[in-house]
Amino acid sequence: MPIKNHTLYTDEVNFFPDHQFRLIGECAGKKLLLIGRTKAYNDPIVATSQTDEPSQEDLYAYDLYELMKSSHEPVKIHGEI
Repeated sequence: MPIKNHTLYTDEVNFFPDHQFRLIGECAGKKLLLIGRTKAYNDPIVATSQTDEPSQEDLYAYDLYELMKSSHEPVKIHGEI
C-alpha cells in the first residue's frame, strides 16, 4: 500500500485498493485523490498526488474535512465525493 501513514487509521478507515483511488479535485497544485472512507460516518479520506502514477508515490492520508480546515491553500473539489 503506498499510503505511508495508513497505520494511524487502521481501525477507523476502509482504504480502497490502489486501482480504485479516484481523482476528485486539487489542493496546492496537486491532484486530490479519494482513497478511502471512515468506518463510522463514511467521511472521505484523501491524499494528494504529484504524478499520474499515485501507486508509485509515497502518499499520506488525510481526512478531507481536516485538510479543508487546516490547509493554507484552497481545496477544489471537481468530482463527486
